[in-house]
Amino acid sequence: MIPLNGLTLRYVPTPQIEKTLHDLDMRVGGKIDFEAQIPSVDLQKKYLVNSLMEEAIASSQLEGAVTTRVVAKQMLRENRKPRNHSEQMILNNYITMMYIKDNTRPNQSLTLELIKEIHKKITKDTLENKVYEGAFRTDNEVKVFSRDDGQLIYEPPDYNSINKLLEQLCTFANTEPSGFYLHPIVKAIVLHYMIGYIHPFNDGNGRTARALFYWHLISQKYNWLEYVAVSTAIKNAPIKYMRAYLYSETDHNDITYFVKFNLRQLDIALKSFETYIKKTMSENKKIFETIKRNPNLNFRQADVIIDISKNERPITLNEMQERYNITYQTARTDLLGLAKLGYLHKHIRGKQYFFLLDKEKCMSAMDISDKKQIQLSDFGSKPNRPHKTIATSLTTKN
Repeated sequence: MIPLNGLTLRYVPTPQIEKTLHDLDMRVGGKIDFEAQIPSVDLQKKYLVNSLMEEAIASSQLEGAVTTRVVAKQMLRENRKPRNHSEQMILNNYITMMYIKDNTRPNQSLTLELIKEIHKKITKDTLENKVYEGAFRTDNEVKVFSRDDGQLIYEPPDYNSINKLLEQLCTFANTEPSGFYLHPIVKAIVLHYMIGYIHPFNDGNGRTARALFYWHLISQKYNWLEYVAVSTAIKNAPIKYMRAYLYSETDHNDITYFVKFNLRQLDIALKSFETYIKKTMSENKKIFETIKRNPNLNFRQADVIIDISKNERPITLNEMQERYNITYQTARTDLLGLAKLGYLHKHIRGKQYFFLLDKEKCMSAMDISDKKQIQLSDFGSKPNRPHKTIATSLTTKN
């Protein structure tokens, strides 16, 4: 039993739940062994940024953002302004996830101000009225309807109880429950559930709930979660996600349903990430081999020439910045350095630098298998087919 201001949440730690929690802890040990497998800090940043992008996109799509993953990622990588409401939602989610990653302290206390701050960041310029950003609702007009048939499926508590309920929730988050131990992952899931149950805001409650789930676990030193896009797994089972909420609410707030669902999806997300790591190990090996043969390249530069040798897609300075979470000057130095070394040809048009890939130079920097892969799959398998030129652009700054 978890009492919250007269509301009692029932939770049954079943053997399956206990086993799943144990397995999660054993697999990650509080901190996933990712950094040991990827010794380059630059590559760690690249994979971390990619994961945060995936989480931001999936969490927004769960709340109705209508755009493809490819377009959304391109927007984030190029750091361009959102073109519509859906892209703004995704950008906000990404900024919020970065904010949580950079600002969360170990054992940090949850406060009403922090809940409001996260909501304000995650809903910027996406609500019908800007005054709703970071502000609790002041009426009972907010209700939850089914997207399929428009039927009312949930009516949140009276708005007058929001502050008291959230204060109780903060106390719950910041202290150990009396009489028993609650695993940090379960506590994070309870926070997720309670934000959905209280529905303290006019909109953006789901995105805020999932962000607070991340916040709590990172505050409890589960830093491996930064690399795991849980919302992607949830997005693949939206009906089960809604049912987990409804089953818990209609069965006298027995949150066991919700805990079991979220643990399953967390396990799926972690397995997906583990598979991703195995696949990238061969790519990392290519980077190390490239650097060994070309010691004048850093990890980012080696990674970039391998990537753009395989893909006929330009890479911009903004994408270079976002990909490795580096400064403008560092990104500029990397690209100009590649041009100086002959891997890219630099051309200037107005205030822009255009970099053309030197295929022969880049192919010679990689091993024979790389050459074959590039020639056959990326530039055409027919011997007489002309190779296409790959260009990247760089905008100069004063």
